[in-house]
Amino acid sequence: MNILERTIAGIEIPAVGISDTVRAAWNAQPHTDFGRLTAALLKYIAITGERHPMPPQTSVVISCADHGVAAESVSAYPPETTLNMMCNYLIARGGAANAAANYAGADLMVADLGVNTNHADIPGLLHHSIAHGTANMTKGPAMTRAQAIQSIETGIAIANDCADRGDRCILPGEMGISNTTSSAAMAATFLGLSPEEVTGRGANISDKRLAHKVEIVRRALAVNCPDPHDGLDVLAKVGGFELGCIAGLILGAAARRMLVILDGANTTSAALVAHALAPNCVHYLLASHASLTEHSHPHALRRLGLLPVLRLDIRLSEAAGSSIVLRMLEQMLKVWEMIDISAAPPLPPHIARSPFPASGEGCYSGTSASPVYGEHGGQREPIEGTPPPPNQSAMDAAQYRLDNLAKPIHSLGYLERIAVQLAGVTHCEHPPLDTRAALLLITEKKELPADLTRILNALTDAHGIPIDMLPIIQCTEKNADTYKTAYDLAHTYPLLILGTYETTENSAAQILSDALRGAAAGGSLILPGDARADNIAHKTEENAPTLAPFILHVLPDMLTLDAHLTAGIAGILGIEIVRAALHVINDMKTFTETGVAVAIDGAGAGRQVRGQTKK
Repeated sequence: MNILERTIAGIEIPAVGISDTVRAAWNAQPHTDFGRLTAALLKYIAITGERHPMPPQTSVVISCADHGVAAESVSAYPPETTLNMMCNYLIARGGAANAAANYAGADLMVADLGVNTNHADIPGLLHHSIAHGTANMTKGPAMTRAQAIQSIETGIAIANDCADRGDRCILPGEMGISNTTSSAAMAATFLGLSPEEVTGRGANISDKRLAHKVEIVRRALAVNCPDPHDGLDVLAKVGGFELGCIAGLILGAAARRMLVILDGANTTSAALVAHALAPNCVHYLLASHASLTEHSHPHALRRLGLLPVLRLDIRLSEAAGSSIVLRMLEQMLKVWEMIDISAAPPLPPHIARSPFPASGEGCYSGTSASPVYGEHGGQREPIEGTPPPPNQSAMDAAQYRLDNLAKPIHSLGYLERIAVQLAGVTHCEHPPLDTRAALLLITEKKELPADLTRILNALTDAHGIPIDMLPIIQCTEKNADTYKTAYDLAHTYPLLILGTYETTENSAAQILSDALRGAAAGGSLILPGDARADNIAHKTEENAPTLAPFILHVLPDMLTLDAHLTAGIAGILGIEIVRAALHVINDMKTFTETGVAVAIDGAGAGRQVRGQTKK
């Protein structure tokens, strides 16, 4: 047997004995409906075979290679961008993959599978070059069958290296100009779909170039006629070296009982190759998000039987989405440990608030000049009214920086929008990584059930999120206490989660509405943390549109859990998305700072610049 055959033979379906036991204990608790995140937890427990596994040591692995089909002008970026970005990851350290690895606390590994240049001087690069890029697949096979096997076996070797040093999870990613064309051709073959159904905009190309790209996919399929029942044939004829490497990472991880979290359309197309070779590898896969702009992605996830956790409009495969799901999995492991083996103390009605603001050095908190504030006895007191609008100059500056980060324009979707929204609310174009959050929980109960207390403690502990309980019975007829409580919290916590527990919509509506107004007046970005809070927030916005810029709707806009979450839990999970957005704007670097080539087509052309950092 060769390495590939031995690896496939070593892939076993994880035993479900432990995970079935955990499922029974989990379901016995009344507040543990986390939907797709529960399934992720149970899958990881089954993979490890441990009742209480530690959070997984993880590596982000970015595979890089050039594509001959780039000669057909299907991308918004020139071919040298592959090399530019490889240097960016390891020298400038300003790519989306760097931000994702920093956020996830993961190692970043970058491998050259076939970049079309000599580059022996890049520190830390894993040298696995098969050739200087694939051949142009519109004129014949992209690679030989032997090269396809070599690319997969390289991924297997990297997965083994990760396992040998203690990793239990891999977040695969890729970089290769024009590789979404290969990915689309692979997906069309495996899924039996037309080029129109699987071809997306990739690096945000124009309508004209998209139509041309569809025809290139059609031509490549007609010239090569890849066999959908032979994964190696599909990879060899219309694939890429880096996509083969990702397929190998998946197979190698499955053989070594490691979890792989997919990120984006390209990693999912590579998973189709792995699945064609070894169907049981799906037991080691999680889907992070579904891309609506890369049309093949939802179809490919359905073929693999995977349900995404996020809906963030991310168009990259650099672990931006998978790192968030990894963090959420870690949260679930803490919840499981807390409810199974820990005894948490009850939550007091009010947890002490820190006196230290967290808006960041050099950032204006957005409160002192507001017309809704008054002074009383030397202390600022809230006066109910219209909150001041978000700071437009901070938003413009944040958007300009995001547009010029070394990535396709708008490719990080909601993460970019969150960064801009938070910049406007906090009056800080660079909201800091340590931007703090709190939970204001409105309830008809004086105390929470012990099991819910444990869950909330587990979820809030990692980020030091205090919980301020506000029983409805304590509120005055005009709910002035609610307004002031939210207002005061907003001065210390630029991120405020609003949650409800055991309330009716009638009893909570006015109180939550006043909390929304107080938090907005105080300068917080507000996350409605459960379905009831979100519904009331939407109705409040209809009556007071000036509140809309201060509200971030997480559920169901960004989280697709198929779960009924209460007590602000969805908002707490949503903080992970905000943290990822903060890493994007803080950790990534611009085209100027990295030397990466800017867009030559599509929405980025003319907006992305190299050689200046400000307007």
